[in-house]
Amino acid sequence: MRIFSICLGLCLWIPSAQAATLSVDAQQHVAKALQSQDNAHVRALSVQDRLAIEAVLALNEGHPEAALHVLQQDAVMQDPLLAMLEAEAHRQSAIRAVDAAGAYGKSLAAQRALLQSADLSVGVREANVRLALLADQLEGVSGFPVDLLRVDRNIYSVFLVDKARSRMFVYARNAQGALVRVADEYIVTGAKRGDKEAEGDARTPNGVYRFVQRLQGKGLALRYGPVAYPIDYPNRLDVLHGKHGSGIWMHGYAEGVDRRPPRDTKGCFSLPNSRLLAVSPYVHLGHSWVVVGANFRFDQPSVQDALRGSLQASVDAWQHDWTSLHTEAYLQHYDQHFRSGHWNLGLWRMHKRRVNASKSFIDVTLSHVTMIHDPNMWAEGEIVVMDFDQTYRSDNYQDVTHKRMYWVRHKGQQEWKILSEETL
Repeated sequence: MRIFSICLGLCLWIPSAQAATLSVDAQQHVAKALQSQDNAHVRALSVQDRLAIEAVLALNEGHPEAALHVLQQDAVMQDPLLAMLEAEAHRQSAIRAVDAAGAYGKSLAAQRALLQSADLSVGVREANVRLALLADQLEGVSGFPVDLLRVDRNIYSVFLVDKARSRMFVYARNAQGALVRVADEYIVTGAKRGDKEAEGDARTPNGVYRFVQRLQGKGLALRYGPVAYPIDYPNRLDVLHGKHGSGIWMHGYAEGVDRRPPRDTKGCFSLPNSRLLAVSPYVHLGHSWVVVGANFRFDQPSVQDALRGSLQASVDAWQHDWTSLHTEAYLQHYDQHFRSGHWNLGLWRMHKRRVNASKSFIDVTLSHVTMIHDPNMWAEGEIVVMDFDQTYRSDNYQDVTHKRMYWVRHKGQQEWKILSEETL
């Protein structure tokens, strides 16, 4: 009755349990693997994580009593996730008991309504994240992300922060130089849902970023764990959309904290200290990208090929029209909302017409090209970030610059246009 009483009190403020997103077949596969213990991933589970997965499987199947049986362990009250799962199992069991009482329990209708509307998903969600991770490991799912259209070898790693899954997928170069998955971690993101828009809104920003700094030692408060890695938020695209704020980091937990619910930061993304230290070697400042979104797509080569092909066609056409001195055709590749520093599209057109008119030839070569499709839909439509080195040569000028472009494809259109261009 202790947990039942607690639950009645919590029902006044805790938001109803989130259903699992895994298929019934996938959950059954996990259950069999847990029972047989033949798989290395199952044997590698900690006692607490194994209990959490077993309990949430029972809850997802509608068997709270089975979950309570699983949770009759000394480890439960020492682990906040397991304690929350026990509370959820008691909640579900209490509802079933009141229903079984029939007319005899009709005076408890108000309390039953409170129990029914309650949601201890802070605990259930983390357990389902760990269940989904184990299911992926058992299936051997290691597919390549659709959004990584082209990643040059000067990019050492890419961190994908999936806010919907509460997972971070890390891809890094292997000994052969291929980009492969090296980590799949439980991640905690902003307390509020949605994209960051302003300072203090407790949201994790959506977009494509880079790690730009390492914070450690006396300059880092203990609540952030042993090390922290700020990203370059707000980037050019964020500024174009009026987003502001700062201080978005990948960091750890406070000392002595082993569990945090999936949405619990002020906008950063956070993981347990041991796991943070495990992925830290894959962070190469300036050469590690961070993509933040929801429900990343994997193992869809036809979708990826179509995206890459359509963008490459637009890039090739832009480059061809530029080097052919077809200035008006070249300018058609720039979006109506184009910005580059203080240049808007009108100023850019005047500048480029004047410059190109003085040339007898232009040669432009692109190298070290990286193209990352932003998984988030923006107001204009789809966005791709393109990062590259540009070698420019004409009859009276030449230089080599590092550039970043944001290409946009408006809803219902096939052609990509340049929304922003900056020299870094």
